[in-house]
Amino acid sequence: MDSSNLSIKDFFPYPQIRPEQGKLFQDLDTAFQQEKILLAHAPTGLGKTATALSVALYHALEKKKRVLFLTSRHTQHAIAVETLREIRQKGVSFSSIDLVGKRSMCSQEIASLFGSDFNDFCKTIVSRGECEFYNNVRSKQQLTVEAKKAVSDLQQYAPMHNQEIMAFSKEQQMCGYELAIALAKTATIIIADYNYLFNPYIQQNFFTKIDAELKDVIVIIDEGHNLPSRVVEVLSSNLSSITIKNAVLEAKKFGYNGLLFWLQELVRILNELQVAIDSSDFGIKEKLVTKDEFTSQVNAVVEYDELINELELAAEEVRRKQKKSYLGGIAAFLEAWKGEDKGFTRILAEKDGNYGPVTTLSYQCLDPRLITEPIFKEIFAGVIMSGTLTPLFMYREVLGIARAVEKEYGSPFPPENKLSLIVPETSTKYNLRGEAMFRKIAEICAEIASLIPGNVAFFFPSYQLRDSIANNLHTSKKLFFEKKEMSSEDKNTFLAEFKEYKSKGGILLGVSGANFAEGIDFPGDLLNGVVVVGLPLGKPNLHTKEIVKYYEEKFGKGWDYGYIYPAISKCIQSAGRCIRSETDKGAVIYLDERFAWQNYHACLPREGLRVTKEYKGLLKEFFGNS
Repeated sequence: MDSSNLSIKDFFPYPQIRPEQGKLFQDLDTAFQQEKILLAHAPTGLGKTATALSVALYHALEKKKRVLFLTSRHTQHAIAVETLREIRQKGVSFSSIDLVGKRSMCSQEIASLFGSDFNDFCKTIVSRGECEFYNNVRSKQQLTVEAKKAVSDLQQYAPMHNQEIMAFSKEQQMCGYELAIALAKTATIIIADYNYLFNPYIQQNFFTKIDAELKDVIVIIDEGHNLPSRVVEVLSSNLSSITIKNAVLEAKKFGYNGLLFWLQELVRILNELQVAIDSSDFGIKEKLVTKDEFTSQVNAVVEYDELINELELAAEEVRRKQKKSYLGGIAAFLEAWKGEDKGFTRILAEKDGNYGPVTTLSYQCLDPRLITEPIFKEIFAGVIMSGTLTPLFMYREVLGIARAVEKEYGSPFPPENKLSLIVPETSTKYNLRGEAMFRKIAEICAEIASLIPGNVAFFFPSYQLRDSIANNLHTSKKLFFEKKEMSSEDKNTFLAEFKEYKSKGGILLGVSGANFAEGIDFPGDLLNGVVVVGLPLGKPNLHTKEIVKYYEEKFGKGWDYGYIYPAISKCIQSAGRCIRSETDKGAVIYLDERFAWQNYHACLPREGLRVTKEYKGLLKEFFGNS
């Protein structure tokens, strides 16, 4: 069927558009017509993905643009691909590609390589003509005959998951990433990670390869509340005493004796800078450092740029032999350190590690607008959407979006299915912490857990605080402790065991903003309640103070933007684990007296929220166990 005969409503993949979804549909249509950026605070279950993809695809085909659907979650890639398959079923003709990171699409054995280690290894072996998978796809930058056939074959299929492309590539002994890029060149819709647009190096490379310009792109940003932190991460860099120690071992192992002296001098310089560090009330040892304080000390030993060049040359050789190189990591940091001061801070910190104190020198970005503002100025149109995009004006200012349209949408779920309470009985405020408070919090948590049938999740501000409270928690339900470092395999095993306890009842003890507070679904009766215990406010460290100071200077809202709103966003994310569909029923409890304070209370979702100490009666009534 010819897509040009279809109306915009024909692009929607499902039989019916629900009321709140209809508002989002209309607002997206208007925003794309007017070449605006819609900021959409839309609760879970609204059907944001299907709505945004169908409207964006209609406009892309009509205006000869392309759609970039960006998400930081792998599960969301799968949902987007399934949605596109449904749209294809409606008779809409288009091509699409699902891209993940280059590392995840690599056919080499690269299990131990992450971040810049992988990128440098890939660049090295490709430039030397030593990657057979790349060579099977490209010869002298052109696609090989075999690769052209592979691309042509893949284009015949319905929208494919990246795993399917990967399986095909391995079977053909080809580079999955290069094949996917070849497909992206003609694709109307590209599903990808944030980095493809917001990492300057990756973006430039990617847009050149697919022969596209920012002005021709409609951008959909999923889980948009994550964008500011992801962008500042891209622009930040650090050097730790552990990295230097590993680099020394590497230089010895491969006989780079000339570098040893300079590496030992770097250790000396960090130690000398560290002498003036004071310990704060919170036991954090850190201080601000200027660019010149560090570079002048390095220059006294060796010319700064010469050191970078020597480290890079050695790193390239090392990568040929063992894929990764600590020497390369130091070179990358030294290069980053030369960067701008505006919108950045430079901090030296000492923390306790597993084997003694670790010193870290970091160059940290404070302002995501440095990257986002020019991008949002140039793209054709877009939408940033999330269930926790509050307050909307903060995201507009922090991301630097001049042509923003701000919209909030109501929950599509029946209000009677959710009990939302603030229980102002306790506090995790720093100066109120102590054994008596931990016992009181544990007592209330045990009581809530006994009144909510089946599984319940508790999210705490930190692992340390969780453990202090859990030591006093007496309950018949099985406790599941989330760990700080968890692989995706660990997480899947953990969740599978927790879900098995839905009848007997289990208690997930997690941390706001960590492994299970976001991006994990517990549909149906797998989770009947979430308790957010305390406010996950940022540590009062130098980085937090610098962000507060920076946002105060820029917007006059330092405390809100740098401290309060990020914490509340984590709370709302944690609370959102509970109600995932219109048939779900559950209780969300915010346990801390500060949630009732005006500046915090004003940020929480309003629907049915009550401040009460009568939580026992309300829980009994709600779950019918009076």
